This record gives sequence, structure tokens and C-alpha cells, in this order.
Amino acid sequence: MSTKTVKRLAAALASLLVVCAHSSAQQSSDEVLRVDTSLVVVPVRVVDSHGRFVSDLKKSNFRVFEDQAEQEIAHFETDNAPFTVALILDVSESTSYKLKQIQEAAITFLNQLRPGDKAIVFTFDANLVKIYEGQTKDLENLRTSIRLTHSGQGTSLYDTVDQIVDNYLNKVNQRKKAIILFTDGVDTSSRTSTYEKSLRGAQESNALIYSIQYDTLTDDRQNASFGANVNIVTPSGEPLSVAYKRATMYLKFLAANSGGRFYLADNIDNLARTFAQIAAELSEQYSLSYYPRNEIADGKKRHIKIQIDVPGAKVVTRKTYTLRSSHP
Repeated sequence: MSTKTVKRLAAALASLLVVCAHSSAQQSSDEVLRVDTSLVVVPVRVVDSHGRFVSDLKKSNFRVFEDQAEQEIAHFETDNAPFTVALILDVSESTSYKLKQIQEAAITFLNQLRPGDKAIVFTFDANLVKIYEGQTKDLENLRTSIRLTHSGQGTSLYDTVDQIVDNYLNKVNQRKKAIILFTDGVDTSSRTSTYEKSLRGAQESNALIYSIQYDTLTDDRQNASFGANVNIVTPSGEPLSVAYKRATMYLKFLAANSGGRFYLADNIDNLARTFAQIAAELSEQYSLSYYPRNEIADGKKRHIKIQIDVPGAKVVTRKTYTLRSSHP
């Protein structure tokens, strides 16, 4: 057995951090991901000329190129392969006016996942709580767990993202993973992570991240003034309007740098459509993995191109990633 083959086998057996190189047709696909391993995972969707998903494709239908050099596809998973989905619900004090809507929207989303998919459901305020882990076919327990959630104090969003990536998704032995993050995005109480640190950790994870931002700014203003719009501040003294702008930017970065998508849920009808779109996309993912022929972790941007032999079809995927060494 050659040295190179041994190296590849060892890499495949380890719990490797891989790049999730997927993008939506409705967002930029030039975001850069950094990975600490030579195994590159590229989730893709294939659509026809009318934008409809093309199912039942095989490994032989695809060709993968990195910097114009063709790569050998090491692993292939069909669109039927199950996902592990981490659903994260913000139940901090600012969400108390919308908690019931949040609960019902989460249940609606989980109802649309496939029976073989696995769900890990979390709530967070100042602390992270795992309320369910198991197959999505066990819907009654899921519904009960979600409806028992209640609002708390503080919002440790950055800590939550770090903990879920490090302690849960990075330990899942599966290439198809996703985070669905449902929050207003305003962090008020993180203790161990920061805006930048949590973005880096999420960027280097192998999970698609779909961030859904709902508006609690209007609720906060009305509650503070019994209906009149006033300027209020966060516990740190920052104007809430400024905090919300940063929150939107953070959630957009999370989605773009993982290959997922950002949504703004401004009403309950929009939220229902959003969850339906996300559930559909998760069921329409192929997964291609390869070991780059250029094994030098030089930190330079690499360009991915995927070709498909289906006439008129289009591949929707991320276009770049960066390979760097995990040892400085």
C-alpha cells in the first residue's frame, strides 16, 4: 500500500473537519471557507432550466475540478442520504412576545423533515439547553419538548454557536449536517466567545447554516413605551438599533460563510414559507468529497468547479475554499 493511500485512509477514519462548499443561487457563491484537513466535502444542488431539482443522479454524472485540475471523487452521497439537523431556538427575554409563534414554526419545520433525518433541538437564553435528540419520526416527543420551552434572561448567541459546533456537530459521523438558527441575533451575555471567534468556528465547521432573523426590535420599543417608538439600549448601554444592525450582519456572515442562506422572517406567513424552503433544500442535496491533488496547505484561495452530464442542468454550489494547516 502506498504512502499516499495510507494517508488517505487515515484521514478518512479520523474525525476530520471538512469544508461544506455549497451555496444558494440567491446569494454570493464566492465566500471562502478554511479547512484543517485535505478532505473537501462539496454539497451541491442540481436544477433544470426551470429551477426544478434534478433527482436520482449518480457519482458518474459528476466531474469535480479544483483550479482547473480534475479531482477524483472519493465519496458520493445521494439526495436521499439523511441529514443531521441542529435546530436552535432563541428563547431569551426579547422573544417572549413571539414565543408561541416560534414554537409552532419550529414544529412546522420539523414536520417537513424526512423520517430518516436526525434532529437535535436546542434552546438558549444566557445558557444553552438541549431539549431533544433523535429521529424526526418521533414527532410527538418533539412537539411536547418544544411546547414546554419558556423564555429566560440574557442572550448568549456567540457562546451557543461555538458550543453546538464544537460539542455536537463536529462529533457527528456524517457528512450531511445543517444548523437552523432562529434568533433576533442580538447577543447580550456571551462569556467565552465573541462575534469574531464564533464566526471563525462556524466558518470552519462542516455544517450548512441557515440563519433566520425575526424582528423583536418593534416589540421591545412598544413594550418600553406602551406603544410609542422610543430609543432604548441593551444591557451594555448600546442603542438597540445599532445592536440589530450588527446582528443582521452576523447572521448573514454565518449563512454565507457556511454555504447556507439568510432569511428575514418579518411575519408568521413569511416564516412558514421560509421553513418550507429550507426543508426542501435539505432534501435536495448531493454530497461529493475529494482529496485535492495539491496537498500543500498554503492558505491560498482554491476554485471549485463541478460539471454535470445532464443536458441543460445547472449545478448550484460554492466556488471557493481555502486549505490551511492546523499546525502553525
